[in-house]
Amino acid sequence: MNLFKKHIGLTLAVLITLVVSVAGQPAIELNFQGLLTDREGDQICNEHFDLNLKLISAEPGKTELWSQTSATLTDAAGWFSFSIPGLSQYLMKDEEIRETVVIMLEFLPNENTEWLRPGEDFLVTYTLVPSLKENDLYLKMSRMEGSELTVYLEDNLYVFKDEYPFAYLTGGFLLTDAPPLSKESADKLREWITRTPTPSEKTGGDTIPTRGVKGGFPKGGYGKKQLP
Repeated sequence: MNLFKKHIGLTLAVLITLVVSVAGQPAIELNFQGLLTDREGDQICNEHFDLNLKLISAEPGKTELWSQTSATLTDAAGWFSFSIPGLSQYLMKDEEIRETVVIMLEFLPNENTEWLRPGEDFLVTYTLVPSLKENDLYLKMSRMEGSELTVYLEDNLYVFKDEYPFAYLTGGFLLTDAPPLSKESADKLREWITRTPTPSEKTGGDTIPTRGVKGGFPKGGYGKKQLP
């Protein structure tokens, strides 16, 4: 059963919403693709660092739900990635997927790091918010200051793209209920992350992401839709 389906009913605050069936509680896997660049926009290639990942409950007390620290190396183009399998278990509360979680990425220098000095670190956080309405699960993701990430959907796959890069980092998230994720999906996300925005995207307004070309993420434009 396809657990991901489109949902229309947009507002100015929520450009697009994800809908998945609560029945069966899907085992959702999350994958992140990130590109490191310096202050001049040049890619930070073949660079070592330690990546400290955490999932934290957004409720008072901020309980740590999951953590992982690993030595990481960007590739020849400045890319790195990580995965969190079984993400849905951390969204559970009272036997329902409705727990808001904070995803923390902390970049730490090690003995081989050149782009960060000893004692420096670099912290990025995102918030993943589920909500229930008539037995459907709605998900949205936002940056630390609250701006929402752009969303794209395909069968068994949905994608969050951060439109406004942090210093050093540009990235996006792939989520699926049919793991493992394909290399093709990761490559498409990387292409979508790094493409040049069109004039309509830069001006904003009542535009929403569309499927674009068949079998791929949106390229070269947004589809116009009149918002209610």
